[in-house]
Amino acid sequence: MSFPIDLNNEKEVSNYRASDKYKKLDSEQGELQQLVIKLAKINIVTCGNCGTTILHKIENPEITCVDCGFESEPCDFPDLNY
Repeated sequence: MSFPIDLNNEKEVSNYRASDKYKKLDSEQGELQQLVIKLAKINIVTCGNCGTTILHKIENPEITCVDCGFESEPCDFPDLNY
């Protein structure tokens, strides 16, 4: 599968992000993430130290990164799609 634009071309990337297609896909991803949070009570976050994507149970007061071992409160692990 090839990507519809040249990711090394900043103008093409900027134009694609401004397109209705991108906005629709981005919105859909946010809706799907909210559905996961609501139904499974699992949030999709990124490690504030190394950037690894982590699934974490919302009721847990702390998160530990599986890659780098960074352990902290959820405020140090930004949502994947905020």
